Amino acid sequence: MASKRERRWTWAAAYLALGVWRAGGQEIMPSQEALAPGANSEVIAESIAAQPQGAWDFEQLAALAIANNPTLQQAAAAVAQTQATQWQVGLYPNPQVGYLRADPSQAGQSRTEGVFVGQEFVTAGKRGKSRDVEAQEVARLRWEYQSQERRVLNDVRIRVVELLAAQQTLLMLDDLLRIADDSLKTTERLREGGSVSQADVLQTRIQWKTVRVRRIEAEVRLDAAWRQLVHVVGCPYLERAPITGQLEGEIPILDWELTWQRLLAESPQLRAAETRITHARNELVREQAQRIPNVTVQLISERDHVQGFNTVSTFVAVPVPLFNRNQGNIAHAEADIREARSEVRRTQLALRDQLSVTFQRYETLRRQLEQLALEIMPDVEANQRLVAGGFRGGEMSMLQLLAAQEAYFTTRLTQLEALVELRKAEVEIDGLLLTGGLNPAALGTALQSQAGAGPRQGLLNQLREDSSRQILPPAFQAGP
Repeated sequence: MASKRERRWTWAAAYLALGVWRAGGQEIMPSQEALAPGANSEVIAESIAAQPQGAWDFEQLAALAIANNPTLQQAAAAVAQTQATQWQVGLYPNPQVGYLRADPSQAGQSRTEGVFVGQEFVTAGKRGKSRDVEAQEVARLRWEYQSQERRVLNDVRIRVVELLAAQQTLLMLDDLLRIADDSLKTTERLREGGSVSQADVLQTRIQWKTVRVRRIEAEVRLDAAWRQLVHVVGCPYLERAPITGQLEGEIPILDWELTWQRLLAESPQLRAAETRITHARNELVREQAQRIPNVTVQLISERDHVQGFNTVSTFVAVPVPLFNRNQGNIAHAEADIREARSEVRRTQLALRDQLSVTFQRYETLRRQLEQLALEIMPDVEANQRLVAGGFRGGEMSMLQLLAAQEAYFTTRLTQLEALVELRKAEVEIDGLLLTGGLNPAALGTALQSQAGAGPRQGLLNQLREDSSRQILPPAFQAGP
């Protein structure tokens, strides 16, 4: 009877340990659907990305970019990786099972053999605290995913603006080329009748050739704008079609303080930085709990074959925190909290500095367009009508007519370029200053603008600062 009871206690302990292990392994296994945003969405193949009837619009291109831009897939994979880590740190330690045997050195001595089962029992809720730490890292990476999604969509919108500008510039130059061609034919005919000089003919021909060169440049610009658009979309071989949309429309008057408050309230970059503070605090709680040792319990069942009896032994081990009380990791976690708080402040200042530059550019362009529309363009149009009428009446020369036409189209092109730059600045402000849709999400922190240096130089400086903590990417995208 005693032998049977001992065996039952031994196997009961083993089942108990295995039950603890199995329960610990099933607590927080994430579903595959919850791993990351976009983790299970299939990339739209370029070969089946159907061309719309007639033209592309922003919504279609944005949908393609969300599905195909590789930086979003990278950001989603980073979330999935950290969720897997969160799952792993919450798993219970595996139990130990084994076999032991003692053979006698002389005949007649005891010969024993047996089995043992052991389990380490985690104390102080360390598994839950470790999950809390990783949960904040998951939250931070989700904010980074949202930031990257904004960058991609803002870049698509900016490049749509550039493409629309290239299309309009080409149409303007087509009009100017037709006028220059008609002017050249008219001047040559008048020269034959002796009404104008050879200098008028040469000047008209120079203007015609100049417009042709500018039209070639506009075609090259249109090609480059399309290529840049499809690159950020993630479909470099997407079939080309015109872009629908308008650059003209209401130009809002922005208030600095309201714009800044909106950026503070909605910036995913700030939310990601603030999440680091909670992450660091959870790390401190976990490291403080690590001072409490875990308990290891072993049950050993042995059989003495010579004497014919069984024994059951219990082994309990607890490390004594005499020398190592996790002091270094606790101090490290405390320093992480201070660093995370400073990072929030740094991000706020960097965003405010970046907004200052973009806001200044927007306001300068808005006032420039206002002056062009209300003061300069009316005078240019009136001058063109006056000179054209004077030329038909014989009061104005061909050179004066050509100069008036050139001034009119140059002013219109200047107005268009200013409008394009304003719309791009508007996208940046409305899009929370998030651009660079081909840069990795990990490099998407707020960059400080610098005197005499553009966004690319600022990114280079950040890469130098971060080089000791991560492997640098082989290439990155310059600012728009």
